[in-house]
Amino acid sequence: MMKQKYSMILSPYTLSNGTILKNRVVIAPMTTYSGHEDGCVSDEELAYYRRRAAGPGMFITAAATISPVATSFPRQMKVYDKQSISGLTELAGTIKAKGAKAILQLHHGGSESLLGYTGGEQMVSPSGVVASIYKDAGEEYIPRALNHDEILSTIRDFGRATYFAIQAGFDGVEIHGANGYLIQQFFSTYSNHRNDYWGGTLEKRMNFPLAVIEEVKRIRDQYTDKQFIIGYRFSPEEPEETGIKMDDTIAFVNKLAEQGVTYLHLSVKNVWSLPRSGSNRTMTRSEIFRDVIAGRTCFISVGSIHTPDEALAVLHKDIPLLGLGREILMEPDWVKKIEEGKEEDIIDVLPRDSRRKLVIPDHMWTNIITRDGMPDKR
Repeated sequence: MMKQKYSMILSPYTLSNGTILKNRVVIAPMTTYSGHEDGCVSDEELAYYRRRAAGPGMFITAAATISPVATSFPRQMKVYDKQSISGLTELAGTIKAKGAKAILQLHHGGSESLLGYTGGEQMVSPSGVVASIYKDAGEEYIPRALNHDEILSTIRDFGRATYFAIQAGFDGVEIHGANGYLIQQFFSTYSNHRNDYWGGTLEKRMNFPLAVIEEVKRIRDQYTDKQFIIGYRFSPEEPEETGIKMDDTIAFVNKLAEQGVTYLHLSVKNVWSLPRSGSNRTMTRSEIFRDVIAGRTCFISVGSIHTPDEALAVLHKDIPLLGLGREILMEPDWVKKIEEGKEEDIIDVLPRDSRRKLVIPDHMWTNIITRDGMPDKR
């Protein structure tokens, strides 16, 4: 029997568009590195999602690339041609079968795309600035700046991806505006040095992300109804000296909250992390953005939430939805164990021999054990 004190975690929640989630648990997007080489969804991936789909109210997929040049991971699933729809349809169905809402994350790597996976194209970005992750690499990692028409075409690519997500039966999409990828690059003073409609002032650096949101909403309105969820994920700050600062993002999130998106999703490694910059250094980032959004749309925060008590602490701070990433990788039955009153049995380590039991795809597992012990929550 579930302990009464945890009932809030499992209580239903109504999103800003009227969609009802069965509980407050959202699975955050995590890269699987495990699709087919051609970008179609693999059986291994489907098994991984199936093993984890029974618990949460909403399940956000790994990042799906919206065009060849946008690709940033080996075996990343694609959402830019008809060939991918059957696999995506299976994926949406797999997630929805147990009552979770299925959200496809839409992604463009920009200057962080992966050489050798971009269909032979040179990487693109707002201003041709090399990504920090590639700063010590060769000149082939220098991206080229997009021209105005290419920017409009890229915005349409997000629209096309949304159309395919609707066709495949997803309940919604999440626009990946975080973690240093193309949408964030347009907002960033580090990577955007333009002096046209797409950059130069704080307001103009918002134009690309806002145009992507408008296009995604336009496609939704044309092909489905308001129950289709549109989320937007954002990062609070950038480590680069000339990068995004907390006050920039506060102004941006204030604007995002007015755009009619269904939810905003903060990307941080720890839900209680403090800002590195800005006028308010005493409150956590999650609390700051909760107050900026101020109920105008729904808010998800994420990061290092392992136990039900830690989850409860998030909800008690009036943050209505909590994202689990690594936790659900290690413990696919996280929700079920709370439901059954067995929360002491929740596993928060990853034994070396647990790959089969946890149904983790081969390439994802290799990535986990060869990197920092955990997948990047990108």
